[in-house]
Amino acid sequence: MHSVVFAVGLGAIFGTISTEKISPGPSLKSFRDDYDNVAKTCEAVGYVKNYCKYNQFKRNIVIAFYAQAKGSTQTLRERQTVMFQDVNLNIGGGYNATKGFFNAPKSGVYVFEWTILTPQNKYAYTSLVLNGKRKAYSYCHNNNHSLRSSCSKMTVVKMVVGDKAWIDNNSRSLTSVSAEYSSFSGFML
Repeated sequence: MHSVVFAVGLGAIFGTISTEKISPGPSLKSFRDDYDNVAKTCEAVGYVKNYCKYNQFKRNIVIAFYAQAKGSTQTLRERQTVMFQDVNLNIGGGYNATKGFFNAPKSGVYVFEWTILTPQNKYAYTSLVLNGKRKAYSYCHNNNHSLRSSCSKMTVVKMVVGDKAWIDNNSRSLTSVSAEYSSFSGFML
């Protein structure tokens, strides 16, 4: 009889232990369920739109590019685009090396910089063009005809999605650009 009572007593003890939670803390599943509920609630009430849907990187997209001209000298007629085909950086995918322009993937304020090196005895009149309108100018020429001349220009413009920016020749005569040291870059603030 003692063995029956002992067995019933052990069964009661082990039965009680197996039905109770071993850890007083929440499980990983309950944590995930709670997080999903908070995210859904956040989204439903419109609190910080898209904050719960998308992570920080997707919301604050980095947009930047840097491209260099390649080959030898480019001789450009009026309004012809300076081509910067050697792309070293294109975060956000806005720069099109085939056409030589930057297409804004996001609305905002952008900083552009370009450097032009002229061949000996040549000059370069260049501009930053935004949607067909010139916004900034650079004149690169030196009086010592045996030297090359390097000129840089930086400008800041406001763009909306789909706006295009590029560098062109703003002279009515031919402009020459030495490819190996000429570059175009930009980024969104």
